Amino acid sequence: MEALFDQMGEFIKMEEELPFADFQAYYTSVMAYLQKEYQDMTVDDLLKAKGILSIMGANAKTRALVKNENRKKFQKMAEKSVFWDEAIARRLTKIEGLSEDEVQKRTESLWE
Repeated sequence: MEALFDQMGEFIKMEEELPFADFQAYYTSVMAYLQKEYQDMTVDDLLKAKGILSIMGANAKTRALVKNENRKKFQKMAEKSVFWDEAIARRLTKIEGLSEDEVQKRTESLWE
């Protein structure tokens, strides 16, 4: 999770748009990590994943508005990112015992 988190930190600093191939590769890495590690993730890892997913999902949703050959791919990426974001939020509140406010505050402060 640390490598994915650090990589997102670098993406946030970028002034130009991440090329589609790089975006897709990062997205695929995040999804593969979640598929494999979700059950064993710590609260800190879940919060980092939630932060990554919220940024990735919003970015994919925005890119899906552009009418080009990648529109449908970005739409699917946005949908899966939202799915995982919501699943993690539910786990953090229902199973891990964090309040929604605490989840939001801790997620927002990740890259400060």
